Amino acid sequence: MNTINQDKKANNNLLFTAKEAYRTIRTNLMFSLAKKGCKTIMFTSSVQGEGKTTTASNVAFSIARSNKKVLLIDVDLRRPHVHRLVKLSNTPGLTNVLSGFNSLEEVIHKEVFKGLDVLCAGTISPNPSELVASEELAELLEKLKADYNFIILDTPPVNIVSDALTLMPYVDGVVMIARPNYTARKELQNAIGQINLVGGKILGVVANGAQIEKKYGYGRYGRYGRYGRYDRYGSYGTASSSAQEQAAPAPQEDVSEQTEKTEEEPKEEA
Repeated sequence: MNTINQDKKANNNLLFTAKEAYRTIRTNLMFSLAKKGCKTIMFTSSVQGEGKTTTASNVAFSIARSNKKVLLIDVDLRRPHVHRLVKLSNTPGLTNVLSGFNSLEEVIHKEVFKGLDVLCAGTISPNPSELVASEELAELLEKLKADYNFIILDTPPVNIVSDALTLMPYVDGVVMIARPNYTARKELQNAIGQINLVGGKILGVVANGAQIEKKYGYGRYGRYGRYGRYDRYGSYGTASSSAQEQAAPAPQEDVSEQTEKTEEEPKEEA
């Protein structure tokens, strides 16, 4: 019994700490973007596996709980994950609207949680880069700004494909996700350099999965991971990588929503 109680206490402490971390990110973002009207924020990373989708989804949920109207859009058209976290169908979605097969009203999932709408990626397209760079997407984002206080974009890793860089003119700021003991310093520096080169505004870097009792300085990123991981990222979004993704377990559930949903939300896991 003592062991069970200790485990439960440890788990509750972890959930509380995670919730507070997302609230801190939410507060910092609100202060960083003092502009009036809708704020459009991009979440990205240097390589895959750093937790950008989970972080973007949790931050979107946290902002929505502060009485803001939020839209979470999955713009990772090659390897979409948002629909898994919130237990929605990925189709129809963004690609279906941009291709003219569905209307915007048909694809937005309204009030997935209170104040939070979700637009999933949609049918996997053979030309995702062209869709992201299209005038249709630019016009769509501009139209959506009239209906929301915040638009959160989950985009592909910067070092793998150029989609996130293409979207820089349409966002107010970028949040980079890095994972201690995983993200290599060169990978992070390269991603930040590319964002700066195209005029992106980096609002901050989130150290996802960092141990509280340990200090992870930027200088130690040189020990995290291996640069050679690019070999297995070369097929990002191809048929083979998509098949592997389907066979892989779903991403780790976001602990922020697990705590909050017991109070007032349906049985979503994200």
